[in-house]
Amino acid sequence: MWKKRMLCLVLIACAILLTACGQQQESFPNQPRQETETQQQPVQEQPVQQQAEATPVNYDDGSYDPASEEGGGAEPVADSALPAPTIYSDYAGATPVKIDPVDKPTPTPLPKLTFAYTTYQAPQLHLTFEGPAGWIEDATATDRYTLTNPDPSMDYAAQIVIQTSPLSKDLTQKELTKEVKGLLDTIRSDGNYDMFEASNTATRTFISGNGVYASFKGYLNNLEQTGVAGRVIVNSVNKILYVMTVTYPRGLADTFAEGVYNKVRSTMKLAE
Repeated sequence: MWKKRMLCLVLIACAILLTACGQQQESFPNQPRQETETQQQPVQEQPVQQQAEATPVNYDDGSYDPASEEGGGAEPVADSALPAPTIYSDYAGATPVKIDPVDKPTPTPLPKLTFAYTTYQAPQLHLTFEGPAGWIEDATATDRYTLTNPDPSMDYAAQIVIQTSPLSKDLTQKELTKEVKGLLDTIRSDGNYDMFEASNTATRTFISGNGVYASFKGYLNNLEQTGVAGRVIVNSVNKILYVMTVTYPRGLADTFAEGVYNKVRSTMKLAE
């Protein structure tokens, strides 16, 4: 009997010991997380490359003597496009954006034309000159005379416009230069040009003395992007300001500047 009690006590003690061992859990110290910090390298700014500036076009070299032109001869002409500026972009190879005057087409030189000349009278302006035969006259205004080329094959109808206005005194060369620059501004603003460039001014014989002139060229803001070039020259004689503007297709600049414009300018005189 006593042995059975002892056996029961032993079994109870073993059960209690096993229960205590099952409740114990193995624990491990927490390992600290090692975070590797990546040092940010400072971004080095690349030097900004400046866009190359295009050299302005100078049509007039100023080396001639105006008095030597009375027997004829041609003014210096230049119609070359501006050097294309260097374009720096992070999107090289993408569709280019239209940048004037880079995207403008270079005028294709066309065969020179020859004109037969005849004498024109502008009685309301008291002028006479030689111009291309067969051009259309408009003498309806008292202070304006116009000749227009009727050739339908031209993409732009060449035109000669002569205007007069009274003055309180004859103008100096400096004042004539100011007039030319003002006329160029008017042509630019009124002509609906998409791109317009004007030359420096220079002097040239025009109606009994030295006048001041400048050249211009551009593209009309139309679907065809029509190229236009021209000359404007002014002089004051006997307190009257004389202005002649000649416009023509840009591709025929040599033909009209060396031929038509020079012929009209050099032969224009006051009617007797």
